Amino acid sequence: MEGKFYVWDKAEIDAVLGKDAALFCSFYGVTEEGNWEEKNILWRPYRYQEFADARSIPVEVLKQSLKTSADKLLQVRSKRVWPGLDHKVLLDWNALMTSAYAAAYSALGHEKYKEAAIRNLDYLHHSLRSAQGTWKHSSAQDAAFLDDYAFLIAAWIDVYQITFDTQYLHWAQQAVEYVLAHFLDSETGLFFNTGLAQSDIVFRKKNLYDNATPSGNSTMVHNLQRLGILLDRPEWREMAKKMLGVMRDTVEKYPRSFERWALAMLNETFPFVEIAIVGKNAQEKARKIQRSFLPNYIMAVSQTPDDTQPLLKGKPGADDAMIYVCRDYACQKPVNSLDTFYDLVNSQ
Repeated sequence: MEGKFYVWDKAEIDAVLGKDAALFCSFYGVTEEGNWEEKNILWRPYRYQEFADARSIPVEVLKQSLKTSADKLLQVRSKRVWPGLDHKVLLDWNALMTSAYAAAYSALGHEKYKEAAIRNLDYLHHSLRSAQGTWKHSSAQDAAFLDDYAFLIAAWIDVYQITFDTQYLHWAQQAVEYVLAHFLDSETGLFFNTGLAQSDIVFRKKNLYDNATPSGNSTMVHNLQRLGILLDRPEWREMAKKMLGVMRDTVEKYPRSFERWALAMLNETFPFVEIAIVGKNAQEKARKIQRSFLPNYIMAVSQTPDDTQPLLKGKPGADDAMIYVCRDYACQKPVNSLDTFYDLVNSQ
C-alpha cells in the first residue's frame, strides 16, 4: 500500500502536467519503463544548477517550474488511498533520535537541535516513570525493555554533554542502577532483553547483534564506560571490560555485525580524553571544542569551581576558562588557549 501511494506512471504525470511534464520527468528520472516494478519512484539524478545549465534555463525558473508541477501532483496524490498510520510512540527510537539531535548540535551548533533534544528527553523522562516502553494514543502499551533503558541512558549522557546540566547525570545513574538490578545476568555479565518484572516471559533472551539499531547490550557498555568516568564509578568501567571480554572473539570474527561493540573496544584500546573546563567563558570554549572532531572524549564544564563532579574536583577556574586535558583523572597542566588545547589532545 505504501508503494502504491507514492509511485507514478509516466502517463499519469503527462496527463496532470501537460506541457510541463517533459521538464519534470527529465529532472526526476521518470520513464515509460519505470525504475521500480514498472512504476516510477521520483529521484534526483541531477543538481539544480547542473540541470539548468545543460538546458540554458535560469535556475530560479527551473525551481519554480518544478515546484508548481510538484504541487499539482501532490493534489492528485492526496486523493489516493493513504497508507495506514502507526500511532505508537517507542521509547528506544525516540531516545536514539534525541542522541542524534545532540550530536547534530555538537557538530553544527544550531540551537534548534539542542532545544529539540531537551524537549524530547524531558518527555521521555516523564514517560519512563511508569516503566513503559511503548505508548499509543497517550496510553501505555508495553513494559520497557533493555533497549529502552540503554538508549535513554545514552540520550541523558549525550544531552548532558551539550548542556552540562547534572540532573541528566543523576537520572542516568538511577536508570543504570535499575538496569543492573533488573536486567543483569550475573553469570555472563551481559543483560537480558526483559526485566524481572515481566512475568509473562517464558525464556529471557539476550540481544547482542548491532543491526539497523545497535543492541541494548553494546549500548550499555558505552553507558558504563562514560558514566564510569563522569561519576567516578570504577566498578562500572570494570563491568564494561568484562562484557567486552565475553564478546571479544565474536566481535573479532564478525565485526560488521557488532559495530558498537567494536567501537567500545576501541575506547578501551585508545582511552577517552577527559576534558574539564572551568571559568566564566567555559560554555563558549566547550561549544568550540565540540565543533571539532574528537571521536572519544568526555567533557565536564562549569563556570565556577565544582567539587561535586569528579572530573571538575579540585580544578580552579579563571575569567578566561582553564582547560584541563586528562586521562584516568591524571591531568596535564591546564591551558587557556584552544590552539594549545588541540596540541595537547593530538599529543595524547
